[in-house]
Amino acid sequence: MFGFLKKKKENPFRAILNGGNADYANFVRELFDGLDNATKAHVLVAYQNLIPLIGAMHNVARQQGSAFSIDDFIVECADKQAAAKDEINTRRFAWFLWAALVYRLVTMSGRDVGLRDTLAEVWCDIARCAPFLKALLPDNVVWKPEEKEWFDLMIDDPKPGMVAWAINHGGPKTIWKAPAVKKLAEEYGLFYFEGAETMGPVTYHPPRPAPNQ
Repeated sequence: MFGFLKKKKENPFRAILNGGNADYANFVRELFDGLDNATKAHVLVAYQNLIPLIGAMHNVARQQGSAFSIDDFIVECADKQAAAKDEINTRRFAWFLWAALVYRLVTMSGRDVGLRDTLAEVWCDIARCAPFLKALLPDNVVWKPEEKEWFDLMIDDPKPGMVAWAINHGGPKTIWKAPAVKKLAEEYGLFYFEGAETMGPVTYHPPRPAPNQ
């Protein structure tokens, strides 16, 4: 699909990837602050499809006696996005690029707990945009039908339910106890459970209909 295991050329993006952890986290946060809501929603789609893709790339690399690098993936996406000649590939590689940047931050935060609050802010920003997929995803031509299947069970949920799905199932577990998630729960009227281990920390309970008079 991408050809990430070929020898890579130098790319200006390398400077960002070679910087310090805190600088990288701030870069990602500032980047997402500047993205529009529709783009953030599509990053959520890209992220779901990125996880199995990375697993496949690891397997291919292992078979070839090499190692898969998320940094190389990011640089390759940036190169392909810049070289794309059509709107579909321009958007597709951009969305995968942004998702890969988040994935790298997720990986880093697993080792550096100081990054988790920044990651949580970024992911909660993405979660807020999940409801836009209700209008954006069904007829989108960039994503293949099998790439949309991740959202089959949530696309018809009410807005708070879609936001809850993005936290519980769409993103990293390392942020579940972060202040940003608690704030998001209050914002969307979600029940927050701090001790969640598997099912996710937020739950949406639809309001009960008023009793008949």
